[in-house]
Formats: sequence, structure tokens, C-alpha cells
Amino acid sequence: MFISAAKHLNFTHAAKEIHVSAPAVSLQIKEMESLLDADLFIREGKSLQLTSAGEYFLPYAKKIVSTLNEASDIIDQLKGVDSRPLKIGLVSTAQYFLPHLLIQFKLQYQHIKILIEVRNRQQLVELLRDGKIDIAIMGIPPKEIDTRIEAFASHPHVFIASPLNPLSGKVNLTPDALSDFEIISRESGSGTRAIMESYFAEHNLSPIVSMEMSSNETIKQAVMADLGISFVSMHTIGSELANKQIIILDIQNTPIMRTWHVVALTKRNASQAAEAFRYFMLGKGGKILTEMFIAN
Repeated sequence: MFISAAKHLNFTHAAKEIHVSAPAVSLQIKEMESLLDADLFIREGKSLQLTSAGEYFLPYAKKIVSTLNEASDIIDQLKGVDSRPLKIGLVSTAQYFLPHLLIQFKLQYQHIKILIEVRNRQQLVELLRDGKIDIAIMGIPPKEIDTRIEAFASHPHVFIASPLNPLSGKVNLTPDALSDFEIISRESGSGTRAIMESYFAEHNLSPIVSMEMSSNETIKQAVMADLGISFVSMHTIGSELANKQIIILDIQNTPIMRTWHVVALTKRNASQAAEAFRYFMLGKGGKILTEMFIAN
């Protein structure tokens, strides 16, 4: 109840999420505050704000819930009933190839139910930390939490433009050629945005970011409409390259090579399904992804 109330900052909305009455939430929160001898919320009419005590207590509350869920899972394993679904989190870029890998995975493990969460990198770190996903597929691994990080494939990033762009067809362009064009960027918190900004800083560039979008699809449409240049994973533009709707700019020091990782919490007891998927990705993920890339 506390975690839900902290998320919504509204007892009524929290009550709807956990299927109880608003007075029940209010009463339980008051009892918790009494036990802790500290106010967790500042109440102003129907709106709420976390107090300092509430903000400090929130991560511990999430740990408690995660630990209880893990304990329940372990009991199920001891009873020989490990029916947990496999919960995979992935950055939006990975949604372009993961379905193809899952086809191969399901041939071996047809009985496993799979739940997928598509988020940006920052959101995936939070889901991992709170135990809401078993495994994350991401490029830049987290430093904020204790995780097991294992690489499974190379991950090239490039600058793209419309075939109508003045830079189209030119070779060996210097990085400062980008300064004359508007940049269409992913949102803050995404791994792609972080890599792009690192490239700009390395080459002392300050191009104008004219648009910021949270969707690779929207970015590609904007580039095809010749609204600007963007920076994307090559694993997102296979069909557009084949159809000559988008071109890769020949800019020095690109493609920028990064790595795809399978990431899981170090201390969390992994389900049989999660371990099966991890071994599959490490053993076959890179090969399947390379074949897909060559095909495109």
C-alpha cells in the first residue's frame, strides 16, 4: 500500500491499483506511521507528498517486497513447482531483434511463459533493482546496482539521414560536418542518447538538438521526411536501408561499436526459465543477431 501510494501520491489511485478501498489505504498508512513513529506523507487535501522519512523508507519498502517475492519463489522451487513466467526487460532498440531470438528460444522451451517490458535504460535499471524483471537486454550496463553483466553481441551505432540530405553520398566526412544540421535525438535516459552525447563531447561538437523523441520509429519517420540527422543503432534500420529510405552517413570514427549485454541482479535467486534464457542468449544470441544483420 505504501509503495503504491508513494507512486501515485494519491490514496484513491493507490486503492484502485491494489483493489481495496481508499479508507483502507489511509488507515494502513496511519498504522505504519504509528509503528515507525514518523510521518511518511504530507497530506494536503487529496494530494500527497513524501516526507524525508517517506523518501528514505521507500527503497527499503521495495526491497522488502522484492525479498518476500523471492522467498515465495524459492519455496515453489523446493516444492518442485517453478511456474514463474520469464520476465524480460529490454531497451526499445532491442525490440527489433528480440522476437527473432525468442522464436529460436521457444523451440527449445515451449512451456515457458514470457512477459516483456520495453523501457529506456534508466527505467530498466529501476525494474531490475525492484525485482520486477528477471533479465534485462541493454547496451550500457548499470553501475547503480549490483548486477551480473554478460556480453552476447556487438552493437554498432551510426548517424543517419534522408537520401535528400546534402551530406548523402559524401565520403570520409569529419565530425564537425554535423554542426550544420539539426539533430533528432532520443530522450534523456536512453542508452543511444548517452552514446551520442559522448561522441559529441569527444569531438567538441555542440550541434542543435531540434527534436527529442522516445520512439525509434518516430525518429526514422522524421529522418525520412528530411527533418534532420539522427543517431541510431544499426539494428533498428535494416528494412529502411534495404528500401533506400534512409542512408548511413560516412562520418569519421563511426560506426561506434558498443556491446549488447544480458543483465541480472547478482543477489537475486534466478528462476529456471531465467537461467535457460541467459544460457541461450550467451550461446546463440550473438550468432543469430549477426546472421540477421548480414541478411539486412
